[in-house]
Amino acid sequence: MKIIKNWWKQLKSKKLLLAGVMVTVLVIAGTGVWMQKKSSNDTTEIQYEQARVTRDNIIVGFDSDGNINYSKVNLRFGVKGTISEILVTEGDEVQKGAVIAKLYDRDYQDQYQLALAKLSDSQEQEITNLLDSELRLMNLEAELERQRDLYDEMETIPEAYSANELKLKKLELAGKETEYEHLKRKYEIQKNKSISQDELSVKMALENLEETILYAPVSGTLLSLANKAGERVSDEQDFAVLHENDAVKASTRVIEYDVGQIKVGQKVYVTVEALPDQRFTGQVSKVNSLPVSDSTGLVNYEVEIDILDPSGELKDGMNCSVSFVIKEVTNCLIVPYRAIKIVEGKQVVNVIDENGNTIEKQIKAGFTDGTNVEILEGLNVNETVIYTRSR
Repeated sequence: MKIIKNWWKQLKSKKLLLAGVMVTVLVIAGTGVWMQKKSSNDTTEIQYEQARVTRDNIIVGFDSDGNINYSKVNLRFGVKGTISEILVTEGDEVQKGAVIAKLYDRDYQDQYQLALAKLSDSQEQEITNLLDSELRLMNLEAELERQRDLYDEMETIPEAYSANELKLKKLELAGKETEYEHLKRKYEIQKNKSISQDELSVKMALENLEETILYAPVSGTLLSLANKAGERVSDEQDFAVLHENDAVKASTRVIEYDVGQIKVGQKVYVTVEALPDQRFTGQVSKVNSLPVSDSTGLVNYEVEIDILDPSGELKDGMNCSVSFVIKEVTNCLIVPYRAIKIVEGKQVVNVIDENGNTIEKQIKAGFTDGTNVEILEGLNVNETVIYTRSR
């Protein structure tokens, strides 16, 4: 009997425990359902965004990374020597034809004077030779005339001479005529000779002397000087670098899929990492026809851009981003693209009026880049549009 009572107590205790567990599970499940419903109600609440009508540009295009490049001219002396004088310093603005530096020219002066002396001697000798050739030609011409007269005389009285004598005299006359023609041709060549070896030597010596002075071939800013006065330079060594006409360019590589959208003269915008608040305008000046392959195997083409409004802050080698403009609408009214709705076939937007009420306005939209849209009619600057926030 005692055993039965104990068994009954244990069974009763287990039932109570099971009932408690079931109640707890139901409470948790109910709480979860309530929270899910509350979350569902919260997410179904419509949220809105506002935007002011502003004036700006809408641009469609694509970007490419590149570098800023100065149009540079490397200057070097045409001969080797020692620098005697430098007339400019780095950063100077120089004009085309200005003297940059000079070499000591004593040796080149001596070479030029020596070449002139040799030319003078050779010219005197040439005149003497020419006079001698002219005299020989005149003597030969006189001899030829005498031979002709003699042969003509022999022909008039053939009975006084044998046939063999006439034949020999005719051959002698023909030989003399040939000799005369050769000497005459040689004399004409000698007389009309335009330049001699010595004249060429003078010309080269003068050019070497002139090469001791380094001139600016173009106008621009002097970027660097490689040597100082008193130092030696060679004709294979760059002495100075000149920023040609202060022109600034940008270069970039464009993949083959995009290069077909680029044309010479096309408008671009250039921004540099070092000057994030500035944007420069440029135009495409060159699109290379030969491809360049990179490490990934993609085919690229070099594109060169002239920057039309450069500033002194743009430095050679700066990293930049080049935006190629496919289409652009400037100084237009814009609103977010999502603000426009189509109601009964008409373009409309919701606008907050001066009393804070939301009203619907019909508008006419224009060009869009997928983010903003041009407003042609129906809105004014600083009006506020309201639209459903995207999820």
